[in-house]
Amino acid sequence: MSLKTLPTSFENKDLELEYVHNSFIVVSFLNIFLAITATLGNTLIFLALGRYSGLHAPSRLLIRCLSSTDLCVGLISQPLAVLHAIAIVTEHLAIFRFTVVLSYGTSAILSGVSLFTLTFISIDRLLALSLGVRYRQTVTIGRVRAFVIFSWVFNIANGMLSFLLANRLVFKIACVASISLCVVISTICYIKIYHILRLQQMRVQAIFSQAQPNESSPLHFERYKKTVSSALWVYFTMLACYLPFGIVSGVKAITGDTLPVADGFAATLIFFNSSVNPVLYFWRIREVRQAVKETIREYYGFQVERRVTQV
Repeated sequence: MSLKTLPTSFENKDLELEYVHNSFIVVSFLNIFLAITATLGNTLIFLALGRYSGLHAPSRLLIRCLSSTDLCVGLISQPLAVLHAIAIVTEHLAIFRFTVVLSYGTSAILSGVSLFTLTFISIDRLLALSLGVRYRQTVTIGRVRAFVIFSWVFNIANGMLSFLLANRLVFKIACVASISLCVVISTICYIKIYHILRLQQMRVQAIFSQAQPNESSPLHFERYKKTVSSALWVYFTMLACYLPFGIVSGVKAITGDTLPVADGFAATLIFFNSSVNPVLYFWRIREVRQAVKETIREYYGFQVERRVTQV
């Protein structure tokens, strides 16, 4: 099959260079590995939160929504991305035509829902910190369900643009706008979280110093540092994974270039976020960590009991 019979993406002379082909081979292997880790990690988190959790119900729903979406990324989007990269390397037109639209569409839907959920988690944390006792009355399970439905409807509509439009300029602009808006909202939320926590810490230190001038308050200070640290881990991970794709999409929309290698690695970074999310929530949220441990213990106990019964 000659390059002349292939789509426009294959006609770029740079694709004849060996490093470009090697880049797509690397992308394929990365996505195979990340698909496995995303599937295993998010399956464990999803099952654990379905059986055990001391989290507030809306917060648990958000994390389960995130884990289920990230699970679908590992099961659907990443295998399609691997197939798409293989089609580019082998110059297989039939596979390319099958994956080029399907891969972009499903990735936009699932990664978009994941990004929206991460953004609402940042809003949820800000409301939990600022509303106090009114938080449970304001952030209800019904309102969170409505947000989840909205995020799916919006991102499905955005993903459909890649299926329906021959020129995907509108799709690229929608992707850039969605990523930018979510990053801005999350940034504002975490700046406010930091500001509120700092003010609270200053008040606590002032009260404590008046009561016992010669002592410090290490407990409050350590709790303050841990809360800010957890928020920043989630925020910077999201920033590192999504911003490169937003930048590449913006450049593509402005210049009209395909930038296939940059696009492949930027999309892989977004997929990486689906693998790292369960690790972050296991590491930083005590209730999630406890739920996972109890699920593993119960599964291990069931396996031991079944072996004993068989013997």
